[in-house]
Amino acid sequence: MKIKTNHLITRMAVAAAVIFSVSSCSKDDNDNMMNAKLSFVNTVEGSAAQDIFINDSKVSTSAVAYGSSSNEISTSAGDKTISFKDANSATVTAVAEVNTDVNSSHTAFLVKQANGSMGISLYANDNTSASGKAKVRFINVIPMLSSTINVTTSAGTNLISALAFKAASAYQTIDANTSMNVMMTGSLEVTTIAGSELQAGKIYTIWFDSSTTTKAKYHIVVHN
Repeated sequence: MKIKTNHLITRMAVAAAVIFSVSSCSKDDNDNMMNAKLSFVNTVEGSAAQDIFINDSKVSTSAVAYGSSSNEISTSAGDKTISFKDANSATVTAVAEVNTDVNSSHTAFLVKQANGSMGISLYANDNTSASGKAKVRFINVIPMLSSTINVTTSAGTNLISALAFKAASAYQTIDANTSMNVMMTGSLEVTTIAGSELQAGKIYTIWFDSSTTTKAKYHIVVHN
């Protein structure tokens, strides 16, 4: 049988190009699907360290203890189930259905409700840094109905007033090394955040909890 070599080579080349194109498109589609970011914070004092699950798949490399946060985890955009579980256990601490947009970044907080039950609060992150400034937002996870939070700079400039339970402030840009004073509404006890904890070009979430009704504790998450 006589084979037309040139035509065969051409057909093979076309087939290879089509396969490569399909493969590339599939890779691009997969890359485009894995374009949402999630991180997780455990704000519940006294809780067990938590394993993190997305759609029943464990995604945390190490359990998240109270006051700690996970690394940012890549996931697909769209609807999904996220859950906190006691480390190395099937015991579910809290679960939530969430939706993540394309190219989005969110942080999920495990929080204790006022009635003592556990819940998850999801907050969208703004990962655009401000040149020469620190960018910061504040979140109140103190489960006491009257315990709103007020924050001023050490110079007396008001940053937030009466931040309610589970509320997040807007992001604000402030000078690096700016010290801040935190007070629970109705209390004279002051918690000071040292200016040395805030650096120019960095993005922060500062969240507050408390084991009393008069004085807040603060925790800092660095996002970049």
